[in-house]
Order: sequence, then C-alpha cells, then structure tokens
Amino acid sequence: MISTFSGYAKQKPSVTELTKLLDKPALLNWANKQGLQGIDINVSRKKYQSDGTSIHKQIEDFHILKTPFLNPEHEANYLKFIEDKEIIYIEQKVETDWFTGRLDCVLKFGDKRYIVDYKSNQSGVYLENKLQLVAYSMALHCDSFAIVSVPDFKFIEVSIPDRKPYIEIIKALSIVYQNKKIIE
Repeated sequence: MISTFSGYAKQKPSVTELTKLLDKPALLNWANKQGLQGIDINVSRKKYQSDGTSIHKQIEDFHILKTPFLNPEHEANYLKFIEDKEIIYIEQKVETDWFTGRLDCVLKFGDKRYIVDYKSNQSGVYLENKLQLVAYSMALHCDSFAIVSVPDFKFIEVSIPDRKPYIEIIKALSIVYQNKKIIE
C-alpha cells in the first residue's frame, strides 16, 4: 500500500506542481501552432498567465474590497454569472497530506456545492483539469465540479462520476514529486 510522504518531505507540492508532471499533448499542439505562426511561446504563455492572474485578482478584489473590474464588460459578465449562485469561498487555501493548493471558488448553484476553477478562454475539459478539481475535493467537500471560462464566465459542468482513480493519480504524483526532489 502506498503511504503519504509526510515523514520525509520538506515541503508539500502544490496541486499545480503535481499536474506539471503530466504529459500535456494539447499544450504541445498549442505550442506548435504558436511556432508555425511565428509567435514566441514564452511571450504567449506569460501573457496567458498574466491575464489569468489578473482576472483571478479582479474577482477576489471585487468580492473582498468591492473594487470594480478593469474591464466593465468582464464585470457585467461576472455579475450575470453569479446572479443565480451563492459564493461560499473565493481563493481558498487548502492542504492535505499529499499537497497544498489554492482553489478559485466554491459556490452553491441549485442544490449542489461546486468546486470551480477559472480558466482563460477554456472550451474543453482536460485530464489535468479533472485532477485539479478532484484534488481540491480531497480537502473540501463538494457535490460537483465546474470550470468557468473567463472573461465570458461560461459555466462548464465537469462530470466525474468516480473520483477514486483521480485521487490515486494525485497520490502517485505526490510520491513521484517527492522522490524526484530527493534525487535531484
């Protein structure tokens, strides 16, 4: 039986560090497309990451400090998105024996409690998305999962009927991560 690594770990990995261990064929295709268009993927990635960080911060500031969004259209999209939802947590830190993390949002919609991850211009759901959502559910209870594509705030419900295989992958990635740290 696989056990936790807490006995020899100096620092737990984040959920993001764990998912970085995975092969991401969609990312490779995106990078190839960028290259064929003459776009430096490092510049493009920084822009996507910066845009994503900015929208996360704007959502958090909107709730905590009542600060308006930089773009009024994004704020209007967000207000429409949350009009029938109850926000329970925004940017909540989580921790288990296997990882640490910071989830984007927990909300109540209808009779379900969702763990939500905001993603820039997301159209599909990938393995790493499901792993990230299930990982957060190891720390906080939820009934279901969703990705919200920003800045349009499109709600994409993520179906994960059996969380167990994803939980086992997260645990295995944690062990791989820790052992890599030992031998590096």
